[in-house]
Amino acid sequence: MTLNDLLPFFGHSELNTNLDQLLKSVGASIQSLSAKTLRAEGSDAIELKSLGLELAFWEREGYERKMGAPRDAGKAILAAVFAYGPGGKSFKPYTGPIPFSSGPIVKRQDALAEFGAPDVTEEDDDVVEWDQWTKDGLQVRATYHDDGSLWNLSFSIPFK
Repeated sequence: MTLNDLLPFFGHSELNTNLDQLLKSVGASIQSLSAKTLRAEGSDAIELKSLGLELAFWEREGYERKMGAPRDAGKAILAAVFAYGPGGKSFKPYTGPIPFSSGPIVKRQDALAEFGAPDVTEEDDDVVEWDQWTKDGLQVRATYHDDGSLWNLSFSIPFK
């Protein structure tokens, strides 16, 4: 499973059989999402630690309010995917292709070279925490460790 496999499912829910089949192909299941967690916290996630991926699902009402209409009638809507870089303690690094990029992204310089000048950068005490871009209607964010190495890349539906 790669990011390219997942991005077409943004806005879809637990009712999408193709998304469910894709997850089952790597030993995961949409049914593992907790309805109680979705209600109480507004989101839940499926962690695919061996692939370096995490899929964030939002409860329907919050998704509608912040992102717009979902693409089907389910309650748990795929809103974001995180791909982890090297140096993570619990996730293996994601090694698949990266959308909008021709190669791997290991540090901030790679992200800037691949994605261009960021739309937004967050810094604290002269340390860049993250950069964000909009690519083909998606929000792309690179979050970094203090040394500039990649912590994760996130791809998500932007807020409306």
